[in-house]
Amino acid sequence: MFDLGIAAQSICLTAYSLGLGTVIVGLFDHNKAKEILGVPDDYELVSLIPLGYPAKDPEAPKRREIGEFTHSEKF
Repeated sequence: MFDLGIAAQSICLTAYSLGLGTVIVGLFDHNKAKEILGVPDDYELVSLIPLGYPAKDPEAPKRREIGEFTHSEKF
């Protein structure tokens, strides 16, 4: 699953560099999606990445200060 996450991130970043929008989806009816997409039974479908041209380019959310989520020497 770790490698899948890295691959999905790379796909999304590459799509973004080409002006496309994506989202990684993991909550869906896996069996129905396999049926619709014709995925063989010996494969496991764990995520989908819808891809398209976004209607708008939203601004990135404000970043949190690093001190809000880091700890030094103890929690």
